[in-house]
Amino acid sequence: MEFKDIDLGDKRLNRRAVLLAEQLSGSPSASIPEACGGWAGTAAAYRFLAQDKLEWSELFGLRHDSR
Repeated sequence: MEFKDIDLGDKRLNRRAVLLAEQLSGSPSASIPEACGGWAGTAAAYRFLAQDKLEWSELFGLRHDSR
């Protein structure tokens, strides 16, 4: 699965995830504010990362076995 095909269950979260991944991968050593290029992008990134319904395993495609 490519990152652009991510499905977090909400189109807005999907778009934000792809945009944030593009911004951060374009400047891997930059801070979030530096990578996002301004207050609006920075605030959007932090709002995205603070989502209660966001599961990191979904974001990174990790699957855990419960044995």
